[in-house]
Amino acid sequence: MKRTLLTLALVAAAGTAGAQTTVTPPSVGSGTVTTPSVTPGGVTTPAAPGAPAVGGATIMPPGTTSGGATMPSITSPSVTAPNTANLPAINAEGSADARAKIEADGYSNVQGLNRGADGKWRGKATRGGANVGIVVDAQGKVATE
Repeated sequence: MKRTLLTLALVAAAGTAGAQTTVTPPSVGSGTVTTPSVTPGGVTTPAAPGAPAVGGATIMPPGTTSGGATMPSITSPSVTAPNTANLPAINAEGSADARAKIEADGYSNVQGLNRGADGKWRGKATRGGANVGIVVDAQGKVATE
């Protein structure tokens, strides 16, 4: 099939290249110039080896059966929640501890502290006149979000 398409493309390109004849008129002198008309030649496409004849033949698409192919099975990865039972530094009632760490780091107006499943405390605080998101990890390190 690729070979047939390549042959057709080459024949079509050759046919259009031959039809593009450049005519340069002679230099203008005292006579008149008549430009000859150019008519394109006919293009015939030879039958490609192994291709079926085009004269009324019906070409059927290949069947849609699997032909013995098997689809691989796909398994979803398992997802487990992090184990927060052995997290150090901040305990379950540790919002006061987290607030103290945040204020000791130079923040004020600490609000909305919530502990996530990853054991980190998240909330909002003010520093230098800007309200920013803050995080305190299980080791007590304060960072902005």
